Amino acid sequence: MERTKLRDWFTGRKPWPLLAAGLAGIFLLFLSSLIPAAEAEQPETAEDPAAAIEARLETLVSQLDGAGKAEVMVSLADNGSTRYLSESSDTEEWSDGTLRRKEQAEKYVTSGGSAVPVAELAPSVEGAAVICEGGGDPRVQSDIYALLYALYGLSSTRVSVEQMKR
Repeated sequence: MERTKLRDWFTGRKPWPLLAAGLAGIFLLFLSSLIPAAEAEQPETAEDPAAAIEARLETLVSQLDGAGKAEVMVSLADNGSTRYLSESSDTEEWSDGTLRRKEQAEKYVTSGGSAVPVAELAPSVEGAAVICEGGGDPRVQSDIYALLYALYGLSSTRVSVEQMKR
């Protein structure tokens, strides 16, 4: 029943409007491939990774019992990095039972023309200077050393804690 209605509708019509609509659709598809795709917006991050780490540490240190107001400065070993998905292949060439040549090749896996990120690595903190109101108290100093060791693996030789001027 449905087929006969559809066939009757097409047989009584001229093909030009249907052909024009099909060509218009193909033209729009072609036109959309010429327009560059909008890039996904990245969440805003601090331009200076050290400033973001310092702000978080100032908040944490100032919440320690007896530390009071705090200012923190960190030195970074690097600014962090991104790891990308990759494939590697090894090629070995043997002759007369001995290895003649060995090659390793690595290529990045891409999606949509760009490499596929796997992990975002945080910056490595190398050292820290902490100045706080309670910085002269050995218990506060010990708490700050423990905090920085737990967060960044910094030994006490890489951390300086001092009393803030009154």
